[in-house]
Amino acid sequence: MKKALITMFVMFAFTIWPFGGIWQLLSGILGGGVQESFLYPIYGGIILLSGLIVVCTELILEEIKSLKANITHKNEEC
Repeated sequence: MKKALITMFVMFAFTIWPFGGIWQLLSGILGGGVQESFLYPIYGGIILLSGLIVVCTELILEEIKSLKANITHKNEEC
């Protein structure tokens, strides 16, 4: 989960804020330019949404593991 969050933050930083200028420099090498600049906020939104999905999935998995451990513990007591 840490890797996904770090990757999300780095990509957000490079495309939107605070290093948006670096992305403008890289866009000349990678392709694109002023014509595609209106897509950068959409890219940032997609990056943030994917990070949110990863975080929520991880929280749900931890809760499921916790419930499973509680059930097995109660079954062992009986």
